[in-house]
Amino acid sequence: MIGRTLAAAFAIAVSLSPAHARPQHRLPSGYKWGRCLLVVHGQTRISGKCYYQIETGGDFNIQGPKQVFAGIDYPDPHSGAGEMSRDYWAVVYKDEDSWTGYSNSEIDETHADELDWGELRREGACYVGKDVKVCLWH
Repeated sequence: MIGRTLAAAFAIAVSLSPAHARPQHRLPSGYKWGRCLLVVHGQTRISGKCYYQIETGGDFNIQGPKQVFAGIDYPDPHSGAGEMSRDYWAVVYKDEDSWTGYSNSEIDETHADELDWGELRREGACYVGKDVKVCLWH
C-alpha cells in the first residue's frame, strides 16, 4: 500500500513539474493561431504554425510560433528598448494602390531591417515579390 501511495505521489509530482508542463500561450488581443510561410531571399523563416493579426483594410502581421509578447510573456517595458523577440515576424500592408511589407532578418531583432520588399502581388493566400513570399492561412 505504501509503495502504491509513493508511486502515485511521484507520478503527480512529475506531471506538475515545470519540465513536463505544457503552458498554453496566451495571445495578445486580436491575435489568432494560423499557418504561415515566410521566405525572404531564399531563406525559409516561418513555415507552419504561427500567430497572426489582421487589421482593418487587410494589413496583417505574422509571428513565428516561438514569439513572445510584452505584458504576457515578459513585463511590458513601455519603451522599444525593452522589447523582446524570440522568432521571425513580418508585416504586410497596403501602400496606396499596392502591397508591400517588411520583417526582421535575425530572430532577436524587434525592429525591421528589411524595409524595401518592393511591390507584392497577391497569389491566393500569399503575397509575392522579387525576393519574398508571405502566406497566411487562417
